[in-house]
Amino acid sequence: MATENINDERHLVELNGSDYEIADGEPDIKGWDIKYKLGSKLGQVEDLLFNPSSRKVRYLVAHLDARVFGIENRKVLIPIGMAELHETDDEVYLPEITIEQLGNAPDYRREKLSLLEETSVRNAFSTTPHDPEVYNEQTFYEHDHYNERNFYGRRFMKRDKH
Repeated sequence: MATENINDERHLVELNGSDYEIADGEPDIKGWDIKYKLGSKLGQVEDLLFNPSSRKVRYLVAHLDARVFGIENRKVLIPIGMAELHETDDEVYLPEITIEQLGNAPDYRREKLSLLEETSVRNAFSTTPHDPEVYNEQTFYEHDHYNERNFYGRRFMKRDKH
């Protein structure tokens, strides 16, 4: 099985403005509310950042609301595997992310991301933020932060039971 090499034609692209669209049967989550694990609204999904070569979404582009928990109004990237679709509502939850982690996440600017920038995003959401990890470029996206099953799991498990 081939791995997605972070340097191998892996430039990430925003879905808006690209020639790509959401696959049939998949929800278009742009504009959906992003909620904290306790249900408080944090912001909205502004876009999805994906790899056109592998056709895999890697990040949500989150527009965070300044009124929530003192977080400044800004855009950050949230790795797809750290978010979760609500079972039935058109909402995205961040069950394992803390407000401190969101505050530590680097601002997102619409540019080609470097390995250093992606590493900064991943370290912001690490369980050991004070001890940054060194990442293998060959297996970067094999980390659980990029596991799409985490994102779609509850919604599609519920759908598949009916």
